[in-house]
Amino acid sequence: MARVPGRRPLWLTVPLYAVLLGVVVLDERAAVFWGRVGGSLGTPVALAAGGIALLAVLLLLFDLRRHVRLGADPGDGDRAG
Repeated sequence: MARVPGRRPLWLTVPLYAVLLGVVVLDERAAVFWGRVGGSLGTPVALAAGGIALLAVLLLLFDLRRHVRLGADPGDGDRAG
């Protein structure tokens, strides 16, 4: 079974996505907490946590899009197995 160049195997991709989603959840919780704290420390930390969560979501979406586009091989359906 040949692997598509530039594509990670699924057994590695799924745990990476799970970890990244965990980072997003924790960052959002931190953003809410520090947003409630407020003040001169809470507001910048809340904004930073929200920005990191946003970047993590964008990274996940772009990588998922790339992973799906690389996985589409139109020649697979023509082969006799």
